[in-house]
Amino acid sequence: MNKAKNVSKLTGLLAVSLGLFIFQTNTYADTAQSDPAVNTAVQSEQSQSSTVTTSDEPVAVDATATSDDTAVADQSTPAETVESDPTTESQPTTAEPSTVDTTESTSDEPTVAYDSQATDSSTADTTAADSTTDSQADVTADDATDSTVAQPVEDQNGSSDTTQSDTASDSSTTATTSDKDEITVSGIGDSTDSAIKQSSDNPFINFFTGITSGIAASIIYPLVASRQGAQFISKFRTLLSPNRWDVSQNWADLDEKYNPEYVKQYYTEAQDWYDNKAPKETWEVPFADGTGTARATYIKNGDSKKTIIYGQGWTTEPEGMGRISKMFYDMGYNVLMPYTRGQNTSDGEWLSFGNKDKKDWVNWINKIDQTNGKESQIVLYGQSLGADTALQYAASGDLPSSVKATIADCGFSTIPSLIYHLYTGAASSLNNITSKIGWNLNGSIPLVPFDQLLTSMNNINKLVQGFSLDDVSGITAVKNSKLPTLFISTEDDTFIPDTQTETMYKLSASTDKKLWVLDGHVGGHASASNAVQDYMKNIQDFLASAMNQDSTTSNNDLDVPATDTVAA
Repeated sequence: MNKAKNVSKLTGLLAVSLGLFIFQTNTYADTAQSDPAVNTAVQSEQSQSSTVTTSDEPVAVDATATSDDTAVADQSTPAETVESDPTTESQPTTAEPSTVDTTESTSDEPTVAYDSQATDSSTADTTAADSTTDSQADVTADDATDSTVAQPVEDQNGSSDTTQSDTASDSSTTATTSDKDEITVSGIGDSTDSAIKQSSDNPFINFFTGITSGIAASIIYPLVASRQGAQFISKFRTLLSPNRWDVSQNWADLDEKYNPEYVKQYYTEAQDWYDNKAPKETWEVPFADGTGTARATYIKNGDSKKTIIYGQGWTTEPEGMGRISKMFYDMGYNVLMPYTRGQNTSDGEWLSFGNKDKKDWVNWINKIDQTNGKESQIVLYGQSLGADTALQYAASGDLPSSVKATIADCGFSTIPSLIYHLYTGAASSLNNITSKIGWNLNGSIPLVPFDQLLTSMNNINKLVQGFSLDDVSGITAVKNSKLPTLFISTEDDTFIPDTQTETMYKLSASTDKKLWVLDGHVGGHASASNAVQDYMKNIQDFLASAMNQDSTTSNNDLDVPATDTVAA
């Protein structure tokens, strides 16, 4: 009888664990909005892997990698910071949204930015300073601690003599990354980290939890990777938070320094523009493997030859993408919004996490180039899953000269790292319950060790879709792309931690790259675009340089599997 009760309790805990794993974060849908409540358990896990350490004042760091900079970048030398003088500048609140003056910066610069224009990829690793701890002892030598001296912030005329401050204070500003952001399926078997390799050494227990983990994976995988499952989760979350797709969520949790009143005006008009005024067209191209048709919404901007390809996030609705597309339209770009396999109007029953979509992008780009001719210029852009799709395409090699740059907003470093983050958040939430009866779970979910859950999900993915979860790695992508790349994230992202974006920035092979992390309350996952004035300015500044460079994107020597470089 007691055994039956114990089995019943464990079964109940497993059910609760699965629910927490799937629904534990309020930012589980890929949108630029979030619900008001924030899961503190996930935040506590994120805080254990700190992102960017700053002083109270914002800092802009020029991380140009040179031999002199490396010599200066000793940890004993405090980084110089610049402060804003609130009496010198103010942010407009009544500006006409459709004609944003993006040359004007705010008095309270709310970002930490790292720029890199290193001469080769070996020096590029020094552009992001990272600190190692005892728990990160297995990180490679390239992850050694370093720091850079902050440089004066240039004014809009490019003068480095003009800073945003009349005074300076001493503090150190470093970007830190975590080995938890570089987890791979192939590496978990050799891991010595008990937080990652949780399976028991006891063969009987290991066999039993292998079965229970397989059951858990067979429930979770279809919910997140199938068309029907993803739609179910999205609709269920909308049932819990009916206003989560409402335009008001763009400014609902926005700090005053990001000018919520202006954001309200801009996005209200952007929603009306997309719904009623935008010159929308429906485009189609065949899937690269010939199994179906990919569809997209195209917004033509007059005679412009510049186009943004906007990669769709997981369960992102077209209306959310539509109002964000207004920013790029205002910048003078045509906008193409492809819907990934298994989402919206595109064919397919399974989401490939960018693995197959990146090949379909070859056909999208061919269609854009045929439409705009030899003057065609293309920027790859995406949020969350869409960011990784853009990065994966950028790494495919032999890109046409029309492809100029990549903008990756809050992408994942690896899927195993994302699963680990969600797993530990669910375990922490569950531990808040079990600890009341004196049961400390120590970061694990009963009957579902992390390594066995990950292995089971990978096996299901290979069976259903024919590729490993390691094949959709943001880290692998950035190591194989030399396109100018802007990495964006927010510190309040509880779904994909900003450390994952910072890790990709640090490991990127691009010699023209920038990391922009927004602090404070922005809105959660994929919310950087809520800060619309800063968002447009940073993107315009980045593209002003990237679009004028000679394209050298054909990289025949890149380490990319041949199957990833071919499309129909």
